[in-house]
Amino acid sequence: MSSPKIGLIGKPNVGKSTIFSALTEASAEIANYPFTTTKPNVGITYFPVECPHPLVGGECNPREGFCDSGKRYVPITVIDVPGLIEGASHGKGMGNEFLENVRDSDAIILVFDASGRTSLDGSVLEESLDLGTSEIAMVRNELQAWFSRMLGNGWEKFSRKADSSGQPVVQSLQEKLGSFGITQGKTHLILASAPFPAKLALWTETDFGDFARIAFELVKPVILVGNKADLVDHPPKIGEESRFVSADFELAASRAKKAGLVMDADTSLDPVGSLTDPQKNAIERINSVFSRSWVKRLRIILAEIVRDRLRYIVVFPVYDEKKWTDKEGNVLPDAFLMEKGSTAEDLAYKVHSEIGRGFIRAIDCRTGMVVARDHQLSDGDVIKIVSKA
Repeated sequence: MSSPKIGLIGKPNVGKSTIFSALTEASAEIANYPFTTTKPNVGITYFPVECPHPLVGGECNPREGFCDSGKRYVPITVIDVPGLIEGASHGKGMGNEFLENVRDSDAIILVFDASGRTSLDGSVLEESLDLGTSEIAMVRNELQAWFSRMLGNGWEKFSRKADSSGQPVVQSLQEKLGSFGITQGKTHLILASAPFPAKLALWTETDFGDFARIAFELVKPVILVGNKADLVDHPPKIGEESRFVSADFELAASRAKKAGLVMDADTSLDPVGSLTDPQKNAIERINSVFSRSWVKRLRIILAEIVRDRLRYIVVFPVYDEKKWTDKEGNVLPDAFLMEKGSTAEDLAYKVHSEIGRGFIRAIDCRTGMVVARDHQLSDGDVIKIVSKA
């Protein structure tokens, strides 16, 4: 089962690798110089949801992720890609090698330096010169310029063939957009948002740019996250909706929890057992930042992205509608993240393409009711698919 992918992008030295390590508990090279990351780090983090296993009186057996104290932790893929500098869309720095790494990301976290102490090329500044506006604009421009160039590559031949085929524009565009994870439904949404020419041969550079801009607004959302909140006393005003974090403190909290030194609540770390004075002082400093109303924890931001921006729900497919097990007797082995509005038939295809093609009906295991292929799924549904396959 493929999990949703979230890309971490930004200019060099803004703390992407530290955020990656805090989210995934995986090691990534972290240092105070540009291009510490020269190839993408890929790791798994987890999205917590209520697990329905108490309703069947048995512990669940997750195939992926895990369950703890009634919470099911569903895997999310995180990609920390090399730092982006101005001109990357034309090959400068890591260039298109960087940008190719965000091709199949479902959402993108654009990390910027909230303290303003990192220049556009990633070098560390002695004083705060820019609170994020320039680097946000630079990264967005490079991202959109890259997508626009990819869309326009070989356009003359492609558009001539597509226009002569007589098939709908949205269908023709899938030849270009499928590898970017943009479905026909999402393409419809983009095309409806601006007056694009009906014939593809009439599209210009402006149309490619508009398509790229709208894509990153509507179907591949870019979420702004200002790092290094521990170095400033108040949230910088950048004129856009942003979240602010401290990657260093998040990583310290993750490691302290893993070492059994603290219990980690959303706004504070609670000491466990007897700690040294330096450990107590470190926890107090971390808590003083986490308790600020404008500072958010990474896991809260992750939940917002999954629920509110990507609009995912969690559905549990099973084989036995009474015991909520698979054929081997494992209780609730799978938890699928599905886009809101997905149907029972969509779930069947996600389980396996043959299951989808052989779809007969589905059963809502909570109610025992039979539902049709176009039945819209709800968050937390437990569903049995009946198929010829």
